[in-house]
Amino acid sequence: MSNSRRDSNLPNELYGKTLMEYLQNNLEKPLDNYELKYGYGSCKGDNYLGIIYRVEVIDIEENKTVTSLIIKLSPENKSRRSITDTHTCFLREINFYEHIYPIYEKFQKDKGIDVEKDGFHHAPHCFKTLAEEPYEGLYFEDLKANGFEMFDRLKEVTKEHVLLVMQTLAKMHAIFFCIKDQNPKEIEPYQNVSDHFVKQCEQENSPVRAWFESCKQQALEMINKKECNDVTEKIKSIYKDELYNLYKECINIDDSEPYAVLCHGDCWNNNIMYHNENGVPTDLRLLDFQIMRHASPVTDLMYYIFSNTSKALRDKFYQEFLDTYYSSLSSFIIRLGSDPNKLYPHEIFNDHLKKFGKFGLYISTIVLPIFTTDVNDMPDMDEVSEKLVKSRSTGEEFEPSVTNYTSSKTYDAYSERMMDVCVDMYNLGYI
Repeated sequence: MSNSRRDSNLPNELYGKTLMEYLQNNLEKPLDNYELKYGYGSCKGDNYLGIIYRVEVIDIEENKTVTSLIIKLSPENKSRRSITDTHTCFLREINFYEHIYPIYEKFQKDKGIDVEKDGFHHAPHCFKTLAEEPYEGLYFEDLKANGFEMFDRLKEVTKEHVLLVMQTLAKMHAIFFCIKDQNPKEIEPYQNVSDHFVKQCEQENSPVRAWFESCKQQALEMINKKECNDVTEKIKSIYKDELYNLYKECINIDDSEPYAVLCHGDCWNNNIMYHNENGVPTDLRLLDFQIMRHASPVTDLMYYIFSNTSKALRDKFYQEFLDTYYSSLSSFIIRLGSDPNKLYPHEIFNDHLKKFGKFGLYISTIVLPIFTTDVNDMPDMDEVSEKLVKSRSTGEEFEPSVTNYTSSKTYDAYSERMMDVCVDMYNLGYI
């Protein structure tokens, strides 16, 4: 997808106007000297709550790219906007870039931290946001142009990937802990950031709640094909309850405080871009802060580890992953001027693992059908949303096949990973 010099291929005039204003204020020459090339910034299945565009700015005379940008826009389809609560999601991410992230940066600098060198700097630069419904949008630096790459979600991450994520989440969580300790009023508004799915599931005839149940049934169908043992019987017993109820227990603020933090909430491979040196990840950027939640830090860890790593990797390094997270958290809390033994004692961390470790099972049940699906088999999200809205409005029984993404060619991958999560949850004593 490309276009002429000044016309915009973005879906709304406001988006194009905003882009042109930014370029006019930041390019060395008048706009007539540049050609803009528009393309999609992600593949099908890479992003569920937004539409991603990449804009390449080419100097016509010199015939070279001078800059490129990423623009994240809200979907236009009304059913999709309704099902995903698009406006709330975009406002949450806009709030992160306009308020929360600057607070984090300033706090670190005030403590003498060189943020870019060894602080929490792991989010892309966002230089413009649009919050007006239904034309929400965020304008970012193009991380790919700076050498960052998205990891193939169908491949296995390495130990180095996981350790880097643990260290990054630790720093992000540590900052929240320390601000809450030293200047609590500054982050008070963000201590009531509720889970995105809870709000949706509490709605009457909630299609999201029905989707949760269809994911649970898919897991149970897989379990029923396995040889009966202690693990399968335990999963069957647990899943007599509604998945939403089980999920909600793990993100209950009352059970997490006073040790809850503002979590990323959606930390998986497609929301991370890595910078590699000689094939080894050395830096990363976290993407997509649309479903942040105030909850136990453990929920971020369980989400990433159990939905993104193989059992073989966990068998070798699971404890090292946890130890790396906690040691990174503790050391950064100390550098920021607080006491980790007060803010998040190791025994409380272990207690949270026992209490909330099962979140790894529940979130894997929900996301692994998506994560293990080939990009070519991903459904059209507009069509899926319209079917879900129809089931809600007519009161018709929810059809599980609408959100069952797993195809015959990827079922074995789903089945293996889902069963591995069940086994690990049982062996670790989380269930």
